Amino acid sequence: MSERSMPHDPSSWACPHGQDARRGCVACYEESTDADPELSFWEVVAWFTTDRPIPIRTLQDVHHHGRRFALDQPSTPLVYLLTGHARAEDSVQAIAGVVGFLLHNRHVVTSFTVTETRATRRSVATPARPVTTRQTDVWLHDRRHPR
Repeated sequence: MSERSMPHDPSSWACPHGQDARRGCVACYEESTDADPELSFWEVVAWFTTDRPIPIRTLQDVHHHGRRFALDQPSTPLVYLLTGHARAEDSVQAIAGVVGFLLHNRHVVTSFTVTETRATRRSVATPARPVTTRQTDVWLHDRRHPR
């Protein structure tokens, strides 16, 4: 979702810790490292910009992170693509956790601005633990599958 197409209600972007998911949340990131396997499994993509280039060696090192993270640079200077997996209640928490990776690793990226995000659920929580759907999740689903 680009900033222009994001839901206008800022509260729909609040993670469980009250942080704007697009700015990341270290607590969501840390919680996702030992997350309950019954939580939904999400693939998250975040495009972001930086003030300074990220060294190529650093981009390569992120691939070795044990949580299936990747940090790539499309052809545009100072624009980067972060991908990762997270177990979370909903897409907002998943985005907050993956972007929280950048906050947790300030030595990788000192400052950044997220310009677009995507979160795709790859598995659903078990019936014993129902999935909680937030308005943002519904909006994302409607954007992918227009009626």
